[in-house]
Amino acid sequence: MRVSSGSLRLFFALQPGAAQNVRLVDFTAPWITQLGAQPVPAQNLHITLCFVGSVPADRLPELRGLAGRMRGSRATLRFDNLEYWRKPRVLCATAPETAAALPAQSLSKGLAEACTAAGFLPDLKPFRAHVTLARKLQPARAASLKWPSAIAPPISVSCDRFMLMRSDRGENGSIYSVVESWPLDGDKSR
Repeated sequence: MRVSSGSLRLFFALQPGAAQNVRLVDFTAPWITQLGAQPVPAQNLHITLCFVGSVPADRLPELRGLAGRMRGSRATLRFDNLEYWRKPRVLCATAPETAAALPAQSLSKGLAEACTAAGFLPDLKPFRAHVTLARKLQPARAASLKWPSAIAPPISVSCDRFMLMRSDRGENGSIYSVVESWPLDGDKSR
């Protein structure tokens, strides 16, 4: 998606902590080499809740306001598989749809509904807990392996905040930065 000047490319997400990022990156490093892929930098790892897309900069306060009114519960996602997604040519860690994932799923749905009601045009795909770990996989190499592949031991990511994130194009791909974050479970500290 091309973003015009005066607009921002935005999405809501959960982020793994630094320790979980290191575990995810370390676990997938051999896979990335084997698959001839481009690793996603550790600081860019996230779990997308709602991709909002291109937003005029002057509507950013409105988006922040609707996020500030959202209520959600803390979530712990257990990433137990690596999957190759053919069409986008990415390697993802995925978490099963369990009761522990319901708070993230509910927050995702609530954000999409609030964005739509406010006149934004979010991507309305159903929530699927995943972290993209590598891009531009070599299709022939990826097709030669069995998918999904287990992450052992699974990597748990506990989330007590959700973020509004901005995506900017950098020299070596996208750069993600946190615009603002909000607590889950009604914790008012920021």
